[in-house]
Amino acid sequence: SGLIVCASLVDKVPNLAGLTRTCEIFGASSLTIPNRQVVDLDLFRQISVTASEWVDIMEVKPCDLATWLAAKRREGYQVVGLEQTSYSTPLAGSSALPLPARTVLLLGEEREGIPVELLREVDRCVEIPQLGVVRSLNVHVSGAIAIWEYTRQQHLNGNP
Repeated sequence: SGLIVCASLVDKVPNLAGLTRTCEIFGASSLTIPNRQVVDLDLFRQISVTASEWVDIMEVKPCDLATWLAAKRREGYQVVGLEQTSYSTPLAGSSALPLPARTVLLLGEEREGIPVELLREVDRCVEIPQLGVVRSLNVHVSGAIAIWEYTRQQHLNGNP
């Protein structure tokens, strides 16, 4: 897979553990988290089961994220932010643009989303079309939906 899930702005253990499990299930190539020591916590292990043994987990601290994203862009990745902005396009549906084979999926902070200074580092933003009143999904749930959509586009449609 050419998908790197960037969860370096996520700090809640259940969300990081759930994202690890989702990355393993759908074959993401790697996952970034803000602190690698979280994988040793009991709560993380309970939720992720053994997924951390099968996923390449890299530590990228939030203060290093802009530099890391720029490096990934130089390596040929497109940085796709999962964020509701005035210029976001739908993640799926008839007006959605396909996700590139080499994608860094940038997830935001649990409450605040992707900070403005990091939005400048993304190639584009996508959002999950929503029908409810709340207009906000948990970051793990949002990430899982986006990871699934990448998998559907790249692998289930015959792309390697």
